[in-house]
Amino acid sequence: MTAPTTRTTFLRLTQMETLLALPSSGRVHIPVPDPAGGPRAVLERLLLDALTTSPCYVLFSGGRDSSALLALATLLARREGLPLPVPVTVRFPEVRESDETYWQDLVMEHLRLPEHVVFRFHDEENLLGEVATSAIRRHGVVWPEAVQLHGARYRHLDPGVIISGEGGDMVLTGHRMAALRAVAARQRPRRRTLRYGLEAARPAFVVRAAARRMVTQAVAPWLRPALAEEFIARVVEMSAEPLRWDTATRSAIRMHHIELLTANFNAAILEYGSCPVNPFLDPEFVEALARAGGPFGWGDRTEVFRRLFADVLPDAVLARPTKAGFNGTRWGPREREFARTWDGAGFDDALIDVEQLRAGWLREDPHPSADFLLHVAWAHSQGIPVETAP
Repeated sequence: MTAPTTRTTFLRLTQMETLLALPSSGRVHIPVPDPAGGPRAVLERLLLDALTTSPCYVLFSGGRDSSALLALATLLARREGLPLPVPVTVRFPEVRESDETYWQDLVMEHLRLPEHVVFRFHDEENLLGEVATSAIRRHGVVWPEAVQLHGARYRHLDPGVIISGEGGDMVLTGHRMAALRAVAARQRPRRRTLRYGLEAARPAFVVRAAARRMVTQAVAPWLRPALAEEFIARVVEMSAEPLRWDTATRSAIRMHHIELLTANFNAAILEYGSCPVNPFLDPEFVEALARAGGPFGWGDRTEVFRRLFADVLPDAVLARPTKAGFNGTRWGPREREFARTWDGAGFDDALIDVEQLRAGWLREDPHPSADFLLHVAWAHSQGIPVETAP
């Protein structure tokens, strides 16, 4: 078992971002590289570089992103005579909505890989489990909260390279342009297809107004009015997307919350002595993809996957319509007990309604923001300072 011995640097949220459990909606500057080849060629080069280090793990959930990277890495390793990548899968037997066994088995049978590391976790990745609370004691509260939990898998792996499909759902997608392409591709588009196309073509101010109406209905109930308004404004800004496919693809990795997520996800892997590789977030790959798709793109997410990976995976995997849920893997008796006995410390009642927050933690399916704030409250209860950025 590998202990977390490497000191790594995590990026912090500001005080406002911490209360909202949400980074700001700003953009970050990333230099635009000149890619050497198309998107598939760039991906192959990134994966070949990772495969030269052994062991080379692929975090493999069975979803399209991780399946595509595992399949392509396997093809390259066999072609170049390199050690095969090792898929690493976590299964949660008690959480039905997280079950991806069917898709994992389908991909593994197709690839004929001799090794598949499978962890069967019960409460190892709970929000207040031993792994998470030890991580908070080592380096404080970190967003997103999931990076505090993943040591449960990393500690079982020998140091090496860890490839992940992080960011694939933001980059390998049709964006708004996919709906317009669907309308243009049909001589007599169905009513639903036409509606989606018209919605995608709406002016930016109309899109923002519609997004605001949707977000307003989903605001966490514990946010006092001033914070709730700030939350709405940030989510609306994050949801704003250019109509051009190439511009939308480039902008996907140039958002502040993606910068934070990537940096902290990587830091959690580095802490256990391994090197993180996130090919779908690589600026050269994203630029190559944007240029290849141009202003109109290739269609929806399925069509993007077919363009890039049709030779390495069955079409059933490339076109799968489902996605697993993992919220149930984080909450258990320990977390509910903390919620019941918590004294409300750590939050200004003028900004956060602590009783509404407690009620949110005790719900069957807590609000997405609840997870991070549970870590904030627990840290306060243990006298652990919650560091914030300026």
